[in-house]
Amino acid sequence: MTESLSPPVDDPVEKARRQWVAADHPDESGFVTLVSLLRTYSLLVREIEGILRTVGVTLSRFEVLLLLSFAREQRLPIMRLRDLLLVHGSSATYLVDRLVDAGLLEREADPNDRRVSIIHLTKAGHERVAAGGDLGEDDRCALAALLAQLRGAQAPSIGAPSP
Repeated sequence: MTESLSPPVDDPVEKARRQWVAADHPDESGFVTLVSLLRTYSLLVREIEGILRTVGVTLSRFEVLLLLSFAREQRLPIMRLRDLLLVHGSSATYLVDRLVDAGLLEREADPNDRRVSIIHLTKAGHERVAAGGDLGEDDRCALAALLAQLRGAQAPSIGAPSP
């Protein structure tokens, strides 16, 4: 028989579940699953944002840098970036503007169509991608421990010999 772990008293998912049940809503397990996913996503984003803050970018801006680093010739029209990010054109332009201001991207006119702006990584942008994507051993272990905690499991024994 497996022993179930009871949630902490201040667990926001458990609080939401109790309110859901008290309001006599149907499908308690579906609600708890959805709220658990949303809460876990929020915690992960907060943790990733904290890590990226150390290299001076937000998650959204880092995603732009990553997309450009994966692109052929590491260049994209802003509207293609918009499509890849699944955001409105003004949001893509805002992100690009901030990254240009930070010296991580450059914008140039498309030689075939003056209405189109092409963006590409600068040397500093390449360096920022490398810095943000290269977590040290301690950060990777801390993130693995956090993910285990979110799953309700013990942190993995990274570096320990196999039994």
